[in-house]
Amino acid sequence: MIICINCGVELDDGTGLCPLCGRDPAEKAGRDVITNNSPSGIIKLQKKENRKYLWELIGILAFSGIAVCTIIDLLIRKNLQWSPISDVSIIAAWIIITLYLFVYKRPFVFFPLVMLTILAALFSIALLGDAMKWFLPVGLPVTLAGFLSVAAVITLYKAARFRGLNILASALVILSGLCIIIEISLDRYTAASTDLRWSLIVAASILPVSLIFFFYHYRLKKGNRLDSFFHI
Repeated sequence: MIICINCGVELDDGTGLCPLCGRDPAEKAGRDVITNNSPSGIIKLQKKENRKYLWELIGILAFSGIAVCTIIDLLIRKNLQWSPISDVSIIAAWIIITLYLFVYKRPFVFFPLVMLTILAALFSIALLGDAMKWFLPVGLPVTLAGFLSVAAVITLYKAARFRGLNILASALVILSGLCIIIEISLDRYTAASTDLRWSLIVAASILPVSLIFFFYHYRLKKGNRLDSFFHI
């Protein structure tokens, strides 16, 4: 047995070229080649290739689903009735999965693009249905509020010196505000007036828990980390 000095793979005696790096196992290559063919570099390349293959497979499944829905709608209804809505939803899901596979490490790029994708999907569905009757008063503000809430939690997480129960408490406060915005949007859409009920109950239930979390984090544990608190 011999060992390739370029990538460290064990080879049979008499092997002329390493099947992994494609070089002479007894001849040391340049430093840049060694780095590119190191085990860590090969693992990164494999992960990149796996993401590409997964993306291609999901694309095949997504567009196959679009074709199936469209054909079934044409065969049963003789025209396009419900399939455009399902097609738009499938395309939006495929775009979101694509963004997750390739830009998930950049949250401030990933989340705005996901938000725009969802807004575009809702806008398209609104055009296919009741035009803009529900998109502007409900779909747009609720979607924007939801993503702004997520962005606020991520910003607090990045900016916090100690990430513990203070992050959970802040997220709960933001969630209570999101519930109020949702109820306001729904009330103005359905009754053209605002009558806050269930969102105030949610806020009244969440805020005491948030205060307990803040007190525990800043007074008792003095900035204990969240992972150490839950032993993870």
